[in-house]
Amino acid sequence: MGLQSCATEGAFVPLQPLFLVEEITHRVLNEYAEAISALAVAARAAPDARTEVTLRAAATRLRAQAEAHRALQSPAAAGLMDLGDYLVELCASLSKAQLSQNGVRLMVSADEVWLDADRCWRVGLIVAELIRNAARHGFAGGPGSIRVETTEAAGKISCRVRDDGRGGALGEGGRGSRLVQALANELRGSVDWDFTPAGCCARLDFARPIDCVWIGRQPHSEEI
Repeated sequence: MGLQSCATEGAFVPLQPLFLVEEITHRVLNEYAEAISALAVAARAAPDARTEVTLRAAATRLRAQAEAHRALQSPAAAGLMDLGDYLVELCASLSKAQLSQNGVRLMVSADEVWLDADRCWRVGLIVAELIRNAARHGFAGGPGSIRVETTEAAGKISCRVRDDGRGGALGEGGRGSRLVQALANELRGSVDWDFTPAGCCARLDFARPIDCVWIGRQPHSEEI
């Protein structure tokens, strides 16, 4: 069993828009569109039915990947969002793009937690990276189960990503680890990884900002 963690302390720093991320995302989505269009043209000109089916299947797969990428775009408008709703939609896109094809079951259980759009986005980026890490390292591209749970209590928001994979430790200094830690820092929160033979549980904890009103406690719970 192993435990890795990171935490942030100090004065509050307002979240800043990530303009570089927005620009890169926009360009990547344009490149996806060009590739999908090229596959569609090639499918129409295919010399036989089998080749056409293969090309159209590739375009469908690429379109699902593009939708998952679009789901991770920065929010178009400011204001409050239900983190539970946001994570359900995000996880559905991730499942359709890759997980379901590899036999990975993705379940989401989330309280109704209202946050500003920028914080919801950062939580989504963290959750997406933790899900991808579980599928890549915990399952090695094979089947398994991942559960995302989000709760709010006493002004603290907790988001857990559990998997039943082989529980390999997270590589020190890896790009994914650095991304998760940097985003947790922006939320003034902490991330802990607990590795066991039965799988891994990654937990993000951060305080709900005082300017974000908590509307209620209506849970979202579904398998994606």
